[in-house]
This record gives sequence, structure tokens and C-alpha cells, in this order.
Amino acid sequence: MILAAISLDSGLAILILAGLLFVTLIVLIVQNIRLGRQLNERRREQEAAGQAIELLRRDFARQTDLLQQTVTARVQDASRDQREINALFITQLQQSNQGSGQMLETIRQAIQEQMTRIAANLRDMQAVAGDVRSLRQALGSVRGRGVIGELQLEQLLADILSPSQYRTQVRVRAGRQEAVDAAVLLAADQGEEAVLLPIDAKFPLDYLHRLLAAREADDMEAAAEFGRELTARLRQEAKKIAELYIQPPVTTDFAICYLPGETLFAEAMRDGALAADLYRQHRILLAGPTSMAAILAGLQAIFRLQAMERQSLEIARTLTGLQHDVQKYEESLSRLHARLVRAVSESEGCLRYAAQVRSRLEGLEQNDAQASEREEPSEHGNEPES
Repeated sequence: MILAAISLDSGLAILILAGLLFVTLIVLIVQNIRLGRQLNERRREQEAAGQAIELLRRDFARQTDLLQQTVTARVQDASRDQREINALFITQLQQSNQGSGQMLETIRQAIQEQMTRIAANLRDMQAVAGDVRSLRQALGSVRGRGVIGELQLEQLLADILSPSQYRTQVRVRAGRQEAVDAAVLLAADQGEEAVLLPIDAKFPLDYLHRLLAAREADDMEAAAEFGRELTARLRQEAKKIAELYIQPPVTTDFAICYLPGETLFAEAMRDGALAADLYRQHRILLAGPTSMAAILAGLQAIFRLQAMERQSLEIARTLTGLQHDVQKYEESLSRLHARLVRAVSESEGCLRYAAQVRSRLEGLEQNDAQASEREEPSEHGNEPES
């Protein structure tokens, strides 16, 4: 019995150990698969970055060649002008046996002006070349593209809205350092703070360059792949905007992702389901320069209507107060009229009473007169006879 129990325990322990080894083997296989996928994703990202760098290098080389060709052409033109000026100078010297000092001074001034103009043109070309290099350096960095998008968005807001109707670099969430590029102030109820409409600019120019380069090369498979990458990038940015900047009731329940380029916006809208999915899943609206201007113009019209509505309410309150004042004035007039009617009635009573008193006095006077008349004859009749 003891041996059988020991053998049974040993078999059970072996089965448990085998099960643990099998589970460990499965975990290792899963980890190996995940590491393989991560390595593949890293490899694809490195390939995409290499393609982007190669595309930028080719574009920069093409622009540099074009600039060199332009400078060379300008230099050749300047050399040709110089040769023509020299030939003119020699011809004029040959035609006149003895040149006057004034003619030589005029020719010298003409040559000097031509040389000054040529030098100015060369400086302009060098400045243009420097600006092109600076622009390419700015567009080559993610931060530079972000600054360009923010500046374009701020200029668009300043052209359409008043400074009191929007803010820039607004921190929506307390205690967080992330700030949305701009926010439009939407009017709230009286006594409440304005609600913010977040607007954040995104400029994935490298994805767009790869997509356009593939289409120019008629590589439809690569173009389709780059289009899917651009769509995935826009979905990531929309999710980030929703998580960082949508916080009702401080903000609206939706935000706007501004794409500072009509070509970029057109490529984003080429996928008909992208805009609807972003709004349904993350409450994000895509807007290009033209559509953003239309949205801001609509908001400006709404602001004007709200201002008119506030003015109408103020006028209504004023009229209501005036109506109350008119009612009070009417009541005062009614009380005054009642007092005047009572005073007239009392004055009429006084007049009637005065008339009665006067009539009584007149009656008394008549009675006195009649009594006097009756007394005079009686006095004559009672005199003694002489």
C-alpha cells in the first residue's frame, strides 16, 4: 500500500511537472511570437523612416540641383552682360580717338550700376537658397511642422474671430502640462463660464510625402500602404486629442483636428469612412483650411446672433421695467384723479353751502326790510294830534 501510494504520488508529481513544463513552453512560444511581431514592427518603422529620409534626401538633392542650375544660369547671364558691357566699352573707345572725361565717367557709372545689380541678384539668390534650406529643416522635424500648423491656425482665427472669442495654448485638464493649440469660447448661460471648443493642429507631412511620391512613381501598392499608414496616424492623433482635450462641461463634447493643408485634408477625406469613424468613436471633426474658415465664419455668425439675442433680452427687460413704471404712473394718475374729483366734489358742496348761507342772509335782509317798512307807517299813525 505504501509503495503504491508513493508510486502514485511520483506519477502525479511527474504529470504536474510535465504540465508546468508544457505551460512554460507555451508561454515561451507566445513571448517569442510577440517579440517577433515587435521586431517586425520595428523593422517596418525603420524601413519607413529610411524611406522618408531617402525621399527627403532626394527632394533636397533635386532642389539643390535646381538651385545650382538657377545660380549657374544667373552667373552665366551676368558674365554675358559683363562681356556685352566690355564689348560696348571697347567699341566706344575704338570709335572715339580721344574720349572725353565725361563719357568715360558715364561708362564707368553704367558698368558700376550693372555690377551692383548683378551682385544684388546673387545675394538674393543666396538668400533664397538659405530660406529653402531653413524651410526644409523646419519641415523635416516634427516640432517644426507642428509650429507651422499652430501659426497657420492662429492666423486663421485672428482673421475671422475677435481676440476675446478664442484663446491659444489652453490647458484643459488641471494638473496636466498638455495644452491644446487653440480653443474657441462659446457663450454659456448667464452667470456661468464660457465653454471651450478645442482645436488642435496636426501636420503629418512625412506620411503625405511618401504617399504622393508613390503615386508619382505609379506604385499603387506602395501608395495604398502609405494611405493606410496616413489613416492610422490620423486615428492615433484623433484618439490622443479626445483623451487629452475633451472634458465636458469645461469643453464641448467634441473637438476639431485641424489639418493645415488642402492636399492633406483631401487625402484624409479620400477614405469616406474615416471622418465618420473619428466622430463616432472619438467625437473628433476633421477640418482643412477652407472648411476651418467656414466653421469659424459660422461660429462668428452664431456669436452675432447671440449678441443680438442678448440685446433683445436687454431691450425686453427695459421695456418690461418701463411697462411697470407706466403702470405705476397710471396708478398715481388714478389716485390724483380721485383726489381731484373728491376736491371738486367738496368744493361744489362748499359752493352749495355758501349759496344756501347767502340765500338765508338775503332772506334775513328781506325780512328786516319788510319789518322796517311795517314799523314806519305805524309810527306815523301813532303821532298825537295838535
